This record gives sequence, structure tokens and C-alpha cells, in this order.
Amino acid sequence: FSQNCDRRRRGLWENFPAYGVRQRRFPRGQEDYDRLRPLSYQEVNLVVICYDVTNPTSFDNVTIKWYPEVRHFCRDVPIILIGCKTDLRKDKEKMRKLKALDLEPITYLQGEEIKKQMNAEIYLECSAKYRENVEDIFREATKRALSARAKARHRRKKKKRCTIL
Repeated sequence: FSQNCDRRRRGLWENFPAYGVRQRRFPRGQEDYDRLRPLSYQEVNLVVICYDVTNPTSFDNVTIKWYPEVRHFCRDVPIILIGCKTDLRKDKEKMRKLKALDLEPITYLQGEEIKKQMNAEIYLECSAKYRENVEDIFREATKRALSARAKARHRRKKKKRCTIL
């Protein structure tokens, strides 16, 4: 999409032209979009699944909701797993609230373990608030998406060959 996309799409797509990346973004109440979301999976080269490292429900949704859906609609598409909001692991108020609920933040090792279970390409963590690892994530995503696209094109070219015996 170009920067001049029409108003209907403007609320759903974010563009990152410097990286050649487009991101599908759903407004709050994403459950309403369960039927529409699969339409955005067509011709995807890479899926980035993100969760909040201080929200165990968000982490659980990776394996309960997002990974199964992605594998259903994007069988051979590579996945990158991202743990977000790492700065909140040091936020005393957030930690107090988690402890009151008898919960803990998700550790880096837990993220790595889920990455292995999902057979994801890579697991990274970031803090957008402090701009930690954000550029690295976009760099990795772009590199892996372009690589996946090249492989997909190569496979399509191979399939177009006709052999007659």
C-alpha cells in the first residue's frame, strides 16, 4: 500500500516504507475481526506474533489462539516471536499488581521455549518505550520476509516447468 491509501484502509494498515514492511492492525475488540482477519493472510511472507511480557494471558494466547490460526492459514510461512514491553519487568507498580494476582512476568527463557515449540525462526524482546531492539526486530523481519519471498518465487518457478517423457 502506498502512503495515500483511502480512508477505509487507513485505520487498518500501518506502513513502514523505510523497511518495506506493512502491518495489519485491528482496532480494540479484535474478536469482532476473527472472520475478517484470515483475509489478511493471503500472500504473507512472514508472520510476527507479539505478546506483552507482563501479561500471562497475552503469552498464553500465542499458543492458544495466534499460533494455531497462523499455521492453519499460513502453513509454510516463517514466524518471528516477539516479547514486548520488557521495560515493565522493572516497573515496581506493574510487578506489585502481578504479585497481587499471584502472577509473574514472562521470562526470556519462557519465550525461547515457546519459540522452539512453535518452530519459529527467532525470538526477540523489545521495549518500544525505550526503543530497545525495535530496529533490530524490523531488520530481522525484513530480512526474513524477503528471504521467504525469494524462496516462494523460486518454488513457483520450479512448478511452472513441464516435463514430457
